[in-house]
Amino acid sequence: SRTMALQFSKDGKYFAFISTDGKLKVWDTVSNSFEQEFTPDFHLTSPCTCLHFVPSETAKKALEFQEASPRKKKRRESVSNRTPNIILGSTSGLLFLYSISSASLECTINSHTSQPISCLSTVDSESVYSGADQDILLWSLQKQKLLQKWKGGNEKITSVLAIPDNNQILTASKSIKLWDVDAKEVLQVFTGHSSDVIFLQYVNPRRSEDAYFISGSKGDRLLSCWSLNSNNKNAVANFLMEDIVQNVSVNVAGDGSTNLAATVRSGVVHVYCHTLNGKCNKPFKPKTTLQVVSDTGQSNETVTPIRIMGVIYRDDETLCIGYGTEIILTFENIEVSAYKKVQCLVRKDPRTQSVSKENQVLKTQSPIVNDSVQYLSLNTSSVGTVKRKSGGAVEIPMEKRLENLTLNKVDGASAVPKADNMAQLLIQGLHSKDRDILRTVLYRKDDTVVRNTVKRLPVTVLIPLIQELTHFIHGKTLSSQIGCLWLKHILQVHASMLMSNPELQELLGPVLGSIESRLTLLTPLHRLKGRLSLLVSQVSGSNSNNSLQGVDENEEPLLIFDDKDSSESDYEDVDINK
Repeated sequence: SRTMALQFSKDGKYFAFISTDGKLKVWDTVSNSFEQEFTPDFHLTSPCTCLHFVPSETAKKALEFQEASPRKKKRRESVSNRTPNIILGSTSGLLFLYSISSASLECTINSHTSQPISCLSTVDSESVYSGADQDILLWSLQKQKLLQKWKGGNEKITSVLAIPDNNQILTASKSIKLWDVDAKEVLQVFTGHSSDVIFLQYVNPRRSEDAYFISGSKGDRLLSCWSLNSNNKNAVANFLMEDIVQNVSVNVAGDGSTNLAATVRSGVVHVYCHTLNGKCNKPFKPKTTLQVVSDTGQSNETVTPIRIMGVIYRDDETLCIGYGTEIILTFENIEVSAYKKVQCLVRKDPRTQSVSKENQVLKTQSPIVNDSVQYLSLNTSSVGTVKRKSGGAVEIPMEKRLENLTLNKVDGASAVPKADNMAQLLIQGLHSKDRDILRTVLYRKDDTVVRNTVKRLPVTVLIPLIQELTHFIHGKTLSSQIGCLWLKHILQVHASMLMSNPELQELLGPVLGSIESRLTLLTPLHRLKGRLSLLVSQVSGSNSNNSLQGVDENEEPLLIFDDKDSSESDYEDVDINK
């Protein structure tokens, strides 16, 4: 889920994001600059799935040291430069601790379970909770090991939340469970959502007796708020959105009202304001919707939307939004207006801004000339006068136009482009599991097209493709030949990546078993082929002998003689016998 792959730090200074190619990217939202990019060593075989900011241990110790000696100014300044760490979960059960200050991995913790880590949560710099399939894992960053593991139910855990100042956690699949960590017991079960929950966030209460949390799922367009201090298993408030939630920021104002800013998948931000003091039956609509667009000036009716990736509250009335793409992000502080239902911000597209900056660096200037300027001809050094129109545009002479005119020019625009690979169509078929698309692509027998397609495939679709080819190889003759052809090119092109996969033996085991079973029939097939060749040679030899003797079975006889006397004597013999 992309909701688990992006997050702001607690103070809002940093924004971290895991891109689709498995790279960790960190931005500084205060200076609006791209800070770091980190590629884990295992991003191909075990890509990162989720991240979470944690306060660094050095910052915590420095803060304690600052409280002990407040007079030393230099040490206080060094504390302000401390930055948080980021924990990363992977598909192979590995937990990475990344330090922003050193731009490197601090440590790697192995769970020895090879279960993919789907979610992370922590409240301090020592303990980390995570979900892995149906299990709940408790990690110790100080000891760098897995402390505890227990089963959380029969469904896959998709989200986890550690509750501050309390030894309790929340886990969610479709329903949401409140756990006592010490006793490993379920204290309360909430109704949850109709689909898997992908977002949980704790709401800081106005008073210690008030505690709430917010949840969102991958199939509902609702944010639900639940009470932790009551036995009510249903939501106390619901917030309506136009798409699936991606990022949420909560701010409790001084008057007790709760401000909520939710970024959705479509790239807009919904802002809500509500005081949590009881159950509400109807869902709340957003007070304001923020969206960012780019006006190119080419059309008066349409504008290009710019996607908002994340949002966080700076104070009660100021939001920091990050908009753009995975490669180029821009952060800006916005004053939220409660009197506008839709607040549209017109900004320049970051992609066009990068192009304009390159042109500014080049500092190219076009020369300004008047109508009396003289130009040198191409082949000689003599001065020639070029006609200019009244508007300042140069008029090309007729002789130059005739020289540029070619009568035998071949128009290549009308030629039909030839596609030498079908990578995009194959990726679409594997993602959608469309049998018609897969059959259209995989039934191609051209070696060039097959090899070019395999070269352009990303590594993330190789395992589903090999599993699909396994079904082909188990089939009859035609499908088996097609499966072997594609599998041969995959092993040749992506051999190094497949060798680094620890599950290679399990992946290719069914294919090797089918090949070995078919090889056992090879000797009887050769014997049958030899016998058939002997029979064919004998039949062809007899036909050749008949042709040499001049006998043709299909040729009509030249003369047919019918002896009538012999036939009458035969009839007489029959009558006598009767």
